[in-house]
Formats: sequence, structure tokens, C-alpha cells
Amino acid sequence: METTPLTLLTLALLLERPMSATDLAATAGERAGASPLGAPSPSAAEFAEMTTALRHAHLTCGHGRPESDVHALTERGRAAFARRVATLLATADDEHPAFLTAVGYLGAIDRDSAVSALRERATRLRERAAHIEAASAGGARIPRLFVIENEYALRMCRAELGWVEETLEEIRTGSLTWPRVEETENGRQWDTEAS
Repeated sequence: METTPLTLLTLALLLERPMSATDLAATAGERAGASPLGAPSPSAAEFAEMTTALRHAHLTCGHGRPESDVHALTERGRAAFARRVATLLATADDEHPAFLTAVGYLGAIDRDSAVSALRERATRLRERAAHIEAASAGGARIPRLFVIENEYALRMCRAELGWVEETLEEIRTGSLTWPRVEETENGRQWDTEAS
């Protein structure tokens, strides 16, 4: 069975206690509303589909009786969840985020558009960092281990903001320049000596 965010969320919630698909959706919704990270909030129908798949994989069972609508983790389900979390923690992410793709094409847009877009991103990153900080500081006394993803998200946000601000400064000072582009019969060519 593929490890998706919904798979992990379902297994994590069932690790706490047996729940129906409706209970899973309500609990996820409550937590999504309280999360500074915009946690997922799947519907009861999505959880019903997931719990059916988990039951077929023998990772859950009916709580109280086999055909129950209330699902509980099996020992196999607990072990599978622990393995999946450990694997994800140990494995470098191979995803290619959209922002990284866009950065690769920075030179495809004009300098002013790039500066404007990067300034807007910097503003949004500052807002996100402030939101995470405020939520972390003002939250209930939850053990740090259970909200440690907020710390990670804040550090990643600050790191990205630092890169964006450094790049904007390089553009401002002229250490990052756009080469002249000439249209030729063979397409566009860059004058690398002008940069």
C-alpha cells in the first residue's frame, strides 16, 4: 500500500484510539483548524475509502466486532505506521517543489518581474513565519514532541526567506544580472560576456 499523507494521517489518528470515518474527519478537521501549517482535513468519505483499504491490507480491524464501522489499528498496522514514519524521516525528499522549478527559470522572465515576484514571496514567507511563531507561542501546553513539525516548518520557512532576501540583494547590487538576449535564426542566444 502506498504511503500517502492520508494513509499516515489515518494510521496516526487510529494510533490514538479506535474511530469511525466520521470521527476521523472530525478529529482531523479540529486539528487542521488549530494547526499553523494548514494541516489536511479530509472528508469522512475519503477516510471511509482509506479505512477500507487499510482493513483489506490487515492494518486495521473492526473495533468490537469485525464488521464494525469503528476502526482500530492491528499490531501489523502499528508496526507498518512506525516503519513508514522511520523511512520518511530517514529518506531525503526526492520531490521537485514547484518553487525550485520556478527558480530554475528565473532568467526566463525580466528582472523587474523577478524582483516583484521574489518580494511578494518574501512578504508571504514573513507572514507564514509570524503565523507559525504566534501559533506555537500561544498554543496549549502540548508536549513539544507532538508539535515538533512546527519547529521544522518555521526553520524551513526562515531558510527559504533568507535565500529569497539574499537573491533580491544580489539583484539590487548587480552581482546577479540578466544577460542580454538576442533573437537569432537559431533561437534565443545569451550574451554571457555582458553579464
